[in-house]
Amino acid sequence: MKSYRLYWIEDEIAEYFYGRERSFFNLFRESKYAYGNMKEVVNKQIQYITRTIPFLPFNRAISQALAAKREYIQNGNQFYIESPCGKNTAKIFVLDKYIEVNIQGHSNWEAFIFELLRKLDGRLLAIDIENEQYGWLKPIKVRKYI
Repeated sequence: MKSYRLYWIEDEIAEYFYGRERSFFNLFRESKYAYGNMKEVVNKQIQYITRTIPFLPFNRAISQALAAKREYIQNGNQFYIESPCGKNTAKIFVLDKYIEVNIQGHSNWEAFIFELLRKLDGRLLAIDIENEQYGWLKPIKVRKYI
């Protein structure tokens, strides 16, 4: 099972650090392993760069995308999605500052779940600390001026 956390990064911060996502990864990894004063400082930095996850728009987007599927269950801020064959599952927990996504199954199932989450507005950064994977769900378009 793969576990990701999705953070909604402030627009200005996301644009400034575009292409340097490793910095975000290092910060979030540090928050997991830091202790004492260092943990407090890192958590304040994370609080500064992230936005609160808007539950109602998120709920509406998920509900609309999965309305035709019977393999979808919602319980408060938790969503459970299962593939028609029953071999792939996803659990999504919407918390104040991040979305926790646990995926079990094939890589195309993982792509389906992230494609579903891409429809949300905002700069969502997915981070898997255990496997050192990270990236934008909806990459920022870089403007080139001539």
